[in-house]
Amino acid sequence: MQNDPDTGSKKGWWSGLPREKKMLYTTTASAAAIAVWGLATWDYGSSSGFHTAHEGAFEENAKYGGADKMGHYFATYAISDMLTGLYKSYGYDTRKANNYGVLSAWAVQAFMEIGDATSESQGFSWEDTMMNTLGALTSILMARYPALDDKIDLRVEYIANVRIGGIFDDYSNQFYSIVLKLDGFDFIKNNFLKYLELSAGYYTRGYDTDEVKKRRSVFAGVSFNLSRFFYQKHYNKTGKVLEYLQLPYTVLKGSRDLD
Repeated sequence: MQNDPDTGSKKGWWSGLPREKKMLYTTTASAAAIAVWGLATWDYGSSSGFHTAHEGAFEENAKYGGADKMGHYFATYAISDMLTGLYKSYGYDTRKANNYGVLSAWAVQAFMEIGDATSESQGFSWEDTMMNTLGALTSILMARYPALDDKIDLRVEYIANVRIGGIFDDYSNQFYSIVLKLDGFDFIKNNFLKYLELSAGYYTRGYDTDEVKKRRSVFAGVSFNLSRFFYQKHYNKTGKVLEYLQLPYTVLKGSRDLD
C-alpha cells in the first residue's frame, strides 16, 4: 500500500497503476484465461503444426451450421462493450475506451484462434476471424451512433438442459437475435408500445449432439422490454446485462426451418 499524495489515504497496488498498464494487464489476463480453458477443454497443444480448419460458415454442411459463427460475432461484440466500460473506469474518454476495448477484444479472440491452430480438434478458422472482426466493428458502430444503440440490441438466449456440455459451444440450446427496441423511437416513448420489442434471429439444432436430423432455422419474435423494468434509461450500457442476454422463454417466437 502507498499513500495518495492528494488525500493522504492509502491505495492498493492496482489503483496506483497507470491506466496503460491496467489495460495491458487486463488484456493479458484475458488471453491467459483463454489459454487455460483451451488446454483444459479444446486440446490446445495436440497438433504438431499449424492446424487450419475448414468449417464453412452458414451452409447446411458447415461444422455447426453457422451457430458457432454467430457465437464469435456476438462474443467479440459483447467483450468489446464490456472492456469499453472497464477502460472508461480506468480514466479513458469514451472514444478511446471503445477503441482500446475493441482492439483488446479482437486481440484476445485472435489469440484464441492461434490457440485453436495448435489443436487437432479445433484448428485456425478464417471464418471465425471474419466474424470476430465484424463483431468488433459492430461495437464501434454502436459507440459512434448512440441513437442506433438506443434502438437495437444484439442478444443471445441460452436454454440449458440436462445434457452435459460447455455453455460456450452448447449451440443446440442457443438463440442469437437482433432486437428492435420500440422505446428507442421518440414517437413511441409515451405510449404502451414502449414496453415491446421485436426480434429476428438464427439458431441451429442437432449439430453438436447425436441427433441424426440437423436443422438451421430463422425466427421472428415479440417480447417485453425487460431492461425498461429493471434499469433506468441512459444507465451505463455495460451494466445492462439484459441488453446482451435474453432471459429464457421470454420471447414469443415463430420459426422457419431452412433445411
